[in-house]
Amino acid sequence: MVGTVVEASAPRRLVTTWADPARPEAVSEQVTFEIEPFHGIVRLTVTHENLASEQAHSDVASGWPAVLSNLKTLLETGQVLSQAPWTMGR
Repeated sequence: MVGTVVEASAPRRLVTTWADPARPEAVSEQVTFEIEPFHGIVRLTVTHENLASEQAHSDVASGWPAVLSNLKTLLETGQVLSQAPWTMGR
């Protein structure tokens, strides 16, 4: 996937396009990352919009939690998960 930064308001918000370079005719999706304080911790909200199909929605609905789980583990331990989270349960 490739994309372009649409908006960057460090350290709170990042908006990017998200596109498949193999399908230049496809409409670019948009992903927004928002970071905010929440009861003494930090909340990250990821919003993925303009999905092309129900299958794409299903893919990102399982993909983002896996990616974010791996990121959380990396930030907490300095190591990524031993198995790619998107392959777990297969």
